[in-house]
Amino acid sequence: MASSDDHAIENLIRGSQKLMRELVETGTEEPDAARLAADIEANIQKEEMAALDTLETPPTDGRVEVSVSKDAMIAYATFHPPTEDRAPLARDDVQKALDKAKVSAGIDWETITEAVHRCNTEKAVVGNVAAARGTAPTSAMPSFLIISRDLRERRETEDTPDGRIDFRERTPFTLVKKGDELAAWTLRREGRMGTSVRGVAVAYAKGTPTVVKPGKNTVEEGRKILAACDGRFQFTSEAFWVDEVLGVTGDVDYHTGNIDFPGDVIIEGDIRDGFNVKAGRSVFCRKSIEASRIDCRGDLITGQGVIGRRQAVIRVGGGLRAKFVEGCYIDAAGPILVQTSIMNSSVHTLDRVRMGDRGIIVGGLIYAQNGVWAAQVGTDRSPRTEIHCGIDYRVEQKLAWIRDKTIGLAMKLKEIETRMKGSPESAGRLGTLHGEVSAAIQRMNAQSQALAEKQDSNDKAEVLIRETVFPGTYIEICHVPHLVTLPMRCVVFRLDRAKGKIMASRLEKRPEPASG
Repeated sequence: MASSDDHAIENLIRGSQKLMRELVETGTEEPDAARLAADIEANIQKEEMAALDTLETPPTDGRVEVSVSKDAMIAYATFHPPTEDRAPLARDDVQKALDKAKVSAGIDWETITEAVHRCNTEKAVVGNVAAARGTAPTSAMPSFLIISRDLRERRETEDTPDGRIDFRERTPFTLVKKGDELAAWTLRREGRMGTSVRGVAVAYAKGTPTVVKPGKNTVEEGRKILAACDGRFQFTSEAFWVDEVLGVTGDVDYHTGNIDFPGDVIIEGDIRDGFNVKAGRSVFCRKSIEASRIDCRGDLITGQGVIGRRQAVIRVGGGLRAKFVEGCYIDAAGPILVQTSIMNSSVHTLDRVRMGDRGIIVGGLIYAQNGVWAAQVGTDRSPRTEIHCGIDYRVEQKLAWIRDKTIGLAMKLKEIETRMKGSPESAGRLGTLHGEVSAAIQRMNAQSQALAEKQDSNDKAEVLIRETVFPGTYIEICHVPHLVTLPMRCVVFRLDRAKGKIMASRLEKRPEPASG
């Protein structure tokens, strides 16, 4: 039986190896800033059915009724059970009923026999049984284009294993990738005669297929029509095509579900709480963005603003433009232009944050590599506002991640060394692990040193305040800190490298504000 020390050593080895695997698999990429819950529970209720009283009927033998459809291509049979002590249904009874209805072709005796047995044994009426089916004629048809079935029938998101449905993942949009098959030419088909259930020949017709033509962003290869680009597949009775722009006429909500589109996305309404929008290019939202997650490689432009409720997460490969920003996390490679206010948010950009003519920043964190331009920062009673400029915040995040992982490895190394000293017999098992953890710590330290050289990327960054900056505001440029202790008006903060501190000077010429 393994001792408690053996178990402890095994747990130590597994924990250390897991931590090092995470380093290899994840590298130095920063972890996801936030993850929004995306589940809506659907409760399925079962209703009990009330029992029906059995109605008494006069004594009768088993009987069968046969009816023939208007086109004589199908015969239906209804089987009635006998009452107590009367004769059950027999095959001859069915044959007589079929003969009376003049049904002679396509008779399905297997289905009939099963229905008769159920009727007799269960003492129940068995109705709407297809007792006979004719053979339908096959129309002669020329070759024509037919749209892929997967595209014609919009596929719904499957239910989760526990029976719940995530309605946010259901979407009315059909998205395709470049090279996907959109349609194909059918083979020419010869006509074939049919037969009714009464044995009468049914002539075939010459089919006239609906002519559907390929439209923009499609390409023909052999007998197939393929998508020429990623985008939204659309079709009518006359044509089909691929759009590189996805237009949403209303809100992004349960009617649309989450959006994941390779091109530009234009939303005429709001992006509602809890819904995600991902775009390969830019996102244009005419109204407001609520507590949502937005991820786009291009720009993000909203006609109103962001009401994040401390849950919105926005990642932008380009710039962001909004009237206001409140309670959200923003990560943008390009400039951030906000007309009226940024309140209690965490805002990151590799460019500059520019506010409108009366634009204010109140509370939260601002990381702007090239500086901040605002009319006002803070208020006399607002939470602390921090502005960090001149640094590459993504390098800063990577360094923080490396630091946390290095601390974890160092703690494991210390535990390994303690075990080896206290239990010399375990030195053989832990010796190799000790070397691996030590080497991993050295690699992480080397990466930290290399990244640290890239942190301070713009010592010319400046913070310009066109009106007032309030006491309590914290300003940092290239890691040199400065705390505002008195109200100041029309001021610009710059880093003086020679003195190693941030200097405040009067703003002589006001820069042009951002337009909302």
